[in-house]
Amino acid sequence: MNRPAENRRRPFKPSEWDFEEPAAFTRIARSPVELALLTGVVMRLFRAVVLTQGTASSTYLGAALVLGTLFLLGMATLHLGRFPVREWPYRAPLFAIFETTGEMAMSLVLIALLREPWGTARAEFSDWQPMATGVLFWRLLAVCVWALLLGATVQFIRGRVLKETVKEPEPETLPGGQPFIERRQRDEFKR
Repeated sequence: MNRPAENRRRPFKPSEWDFEEPAAFTRIARSPVELALLTGVVMRLFRAVVLTQGTASSTYLGAALVLGTLFLLGMATLHLGRFPVREWPYRAPLFAIFETTGEMAMSLVLIALLREPWGTARAEFSDWQPMATGVLFWRLLAVCVWALLLGATVQFIRGRVLKETVKEPEPETLPGGQPFIERRQRDEFKR
């Protein structure tokens, strides 16, 4: 039951917050492959810069970890937010797998250029497989837990908060079944 995007019912009413996105951005954001691969490349480059260019203080590394996590979860949210919550159980792990693929492909490039940090030394090709295993585990864990928390929040807001704010339409008939007719007094029309 695939309908063109123009004919699909939007789950919300258009508002002043709606804006037109470029078609290329929309296409990339809806694709788990393209967005996740780009996210992985940026994450690995960010990691390499952080570990090689900054001071090794705990504040610096903690801030870099928080910034990297926000970027990863923000990109996962950008992708997941384009789909119904019922599709998130397979989209979140898929995003994490492709993100890891992009990140580890960039890692191979950095290892070949002798620029990939691994502890206090440079990584070698023999270090790649343990790195990939660790990255896959942590990315799957982070993205899936985030999708679970985000999905629960979305369902709570939709189920509880938005239902309470829905305005009930005015009845067209009175409780006794009579049609509602507005009666005005003669003095109401005099000024």
